[in-house]
Amino acid sequence: MKAVPKPTFIDLFCGCGGFSLGMERAEFRCLAAIDFNHEAVTVFKANFPNVPHALEKDLTKFTPRELERLIGTREVDVIVGGPPCQGFSQARQVDGSNHGKRLVEDPRRHLYREFLKFVAHFKPKVFVMENVLGIRSAGGGEYFTRVQAEGRSLGYRVVPREEDATKLGVPQNRKRQLFIGIRLDVPGFLGGQLDPAPRAIVGATLGDAIMDLPALASPGGAQAMEYDLTRRARHTGGNRRHFIYRVLQVNRDIPLTAHESRPHSERDLRDFAKLREGENSRQAIRDRGVEFEFPYDKSSFQDRYTRQHRNRPCSTIVAHMSKDGLMFTHPTQQRSLTPREAARVQTFPDWFRFPIARTHQYRVIGNAVPLAA
Repeated sequence: MKAVPKPTFIDLFCGCGGFSLGMERAEFRCLAAIDFNHEAVTVFKANFPNVPHALEKDLTKFTPRELERLIGTREVDVIVGGPPCQGFSQARQVDGSNHGKRLVEDPRRHLYREFLKFVAHFKPKVFVMENVLGIRSAGGGEYFTRVQAEGRSLGYRVVPREEDATKLGVPQNRKRQLFIGIRLDVPGFLGGQLDPAPRAIVGATLGDAIMDLPALASPGGAQAMEYDLTRRARHTGGNRRHFIYRVLQVNRDIPLTAHESRPHSERDLRDFAKLREGENSRQAIRDRGVEFEFPYDKSSFQDRYTRQHRNRPCSTIVAHMSKDGLMFTHPTQQRSLTPREAARVQTFPDWFRFPIARTHQYRVIGNAVPLAA
């Protein structure tokens, strides 16, 4: 019996490959993946050697016709991607704001059009675009409306959906905006929410994801090291066994990689030690009168230090972890999370490698789309 070919997809603004990993798990075949960031493409190539075209290209300059010539077809089933979110982020304050009176022009807000340019050319059956929730309110909702209207003008039913990653088996508080477009000639009805993967741990916690990993000081660990199998055995009962073995796939015969903690100053280590599990510095100051040594304005940065809780979802993994990691202090150890721990919270399996410098590891992990677990 002749095998049925897998449906195909293109991953735009692919980053290190979170979307592609999820699509491959769903039995789709990647024809091409494109991102302009060198480190992200380096990681992608290391983990997807069978993707014929992993391209380091600027999508404002690289055209759909050029991609068609490379992949040799205009027939593509799905296009996925996450245009950069910094132009919509509600956290952005350093160089202006994306909302309200401090709104400043940012060309990254228009990159969704580069995504739709490829949709217009290839006419896939479905497209899925991911972004932060801030796109709903940036510019008074202008861009949220534009994405839908411009997608519909290309011949698609476009459904905007807010998704909560914790309800899909991802152990972090992460809410994102999806725009799902279905070509008008494709039958079917799109429901109100995504369904969790089979056997997903709805309500998975940070402890489910990381507490089996070897304990580290600051600095400590290595880019390649052995697992602590005794520690794993103590921490893989119940739901954790599913997460560790099925989602993170630790049973492959591989070393543990990217489990290397960054150095922290003695002052930061002393401040970490003052935090209780699940507490941030604002709460410790308010509730217990704790005095911290950190030099930041305590009226503006009181929550700058946060110790995560092993029995709750982690805070949203962000690219800013490359700067200091102070909001991601380990639940029980005096250090911030390692790249491998951050990758696990993003539900990357342990065989997924990050052969780039540690600072870049944090950045590409924080920018990735997590998998439904």
